[in-house]
Amino acid sequence: MKTTCTQKQAEHRQRIINAMKEQAISKGFHKASMSEIAKSAELSVGQIYRYFAHKDDIICALVEQTTLCRLELMPEFLNKQNWLDRHITPPNQARRNIRILTIEIKAEAARNSVISEICRKSHTLLRNRAVEIMQERYPMMDKQEIIARIDLLITITEGFVSRWDDQRQSYSAATISLYHKILDDILPD
Repeated sequence: MKTTCTQKQAEHRQRIINAMKEQAISKGFHKASMSEIAKSAELSVGQIYRYFAHKDDIICALVEQTTLCRLELMPEFLNKQNWLDRHITPPNQARRNIRILTIEIKAEAARNSVISEICRKSHTLLRNRAVEIMQERYPMMDKQEIIARIDLLITITEGFVSRWDDQRQSYSAATISLYHKILDDILPD
């Protein structure tokens, strides 16, 4: 089967985005150079510039892909079953990489207005999807109450992400019990 130009372009774009992700996880966005991204993507720097005008464009594409993935996982995120296990247990390498990437994106958004704007749009999309799911699950609940619950759940989750290194130790039974109570309030049965 012959690869079309469009397929090849999509493959090249994805290799560039994957290379940016690898660089961000290993050394952060600031230290990721276009030559290192090109080397990791097995492309030339010139080829990268055919697809992305500058590094910010690659980061934006990475944020957009991450957002699409999170949109697909939103029903699972809002599933209370085993929620604590998914967020408290010591992370494996894949979860650790996701956490590092999330922190890198937030740090870059704090310094860079372009990335900040794409992150704001991402948050809005994710929050709106969460509201839709919660409205289906809790039709009697007021929309503002749903938004407040989602915002609290996001805050708790982002706290876990930012404290990922602390999660190498076990939480006490009292801490886990408190988390269960909070989750029961946020996501009632």
